[in-house]
Amino acid sequence: MKIALITGGNRGIGFEVCRMLDEVGWKVILGTRSLPKGQKAARKLSNNVIVRQLDVCDDTSVKNLYRFIRNELGRIDVLINNAGVGANSQDNVFIAGIKQKIKKHLRGIYLQTKRLQPFLKDKRLFTENIRAQDVSLERVKSIMETNFYGPWRMIQEGIPLLLKSSDPRIINVSSEMGALHSLTGLYPGYSLSKTSLNALTILFSNELKLSGIKVNAVCPGWVRTDMGGLDAPKSVHEGADTIVWLATEPEMKSGKFYKDRREIQW
Repeated sequence: MKIALITGGNRGIGFEVCRMLDEVGWKVILGTRSLPKGQKAARKLSNNVIVRQLDVCDDTSVKNLYRFIRNELGRIDVLINNAGVGANSQDNVFIAGIKQKIKKHLRGIYLQTKRLQPFLKDKRLFTENIRAQDVSLERVKSIMETNFYGPWRMIQEGIPLLLKSSDPRIINVSSEMGALHSLTGLYPGYSLSKTSLNALTILFSNELKLSGIKVNAVCPGWVRTDMGGLDAPKSVHEGADTIVWLATEPEMKSGKFYKDRREIQW
């Protein structure tokens, strides 16, 4: 039985990934900052799902989780770094709020590199500190701690357990907003955290190549979650699809960036 560890697995895309892997018979470790919320979510899943407290920003929390896995399961086959925050590091409702404002006040939509990321002409509709020239660096640091250092921490601590797998994989849930050709200066903390995560993906894919660990990044797209909002075009199932594909496809490359099961530019 394959074993997958999913961070931020109690809701949204993370929970759907847990559900889909559980459905095909994998043992799933659902990592969640709030144990009660994770346990509540897991009631919808099978007994193959193990819920464990996990804060990717906390060294002790990460070490405790991996100690449990090492003692009880002995390995992991796939690490899915899904936990993340939006542009407001205090919560995950940033993009949802922006989409609602866009629906009411949007004057024009600019298509950039086919990612359909809307931008407002009326700068009054942006939340404060939204541009690179005036963003709070403390906010940027907070976002980076979860979206960049969190996955890095998870990978470092998880490598020994991945090496015990016959087909080990690391999947970093990123965003096309972090692609170099998509950087506009808007949402700098979030965008740069994903750019950095993409770079980390390349770094580890090269470093771990000889070990057999495959490392890839994925953009789930604009998804109807607490972060994405109700107006997003994709369901959580559609957002999770490529992540699950990267975890389960028998033959998979390493060091690539995917969206909708297709390779995209960094």
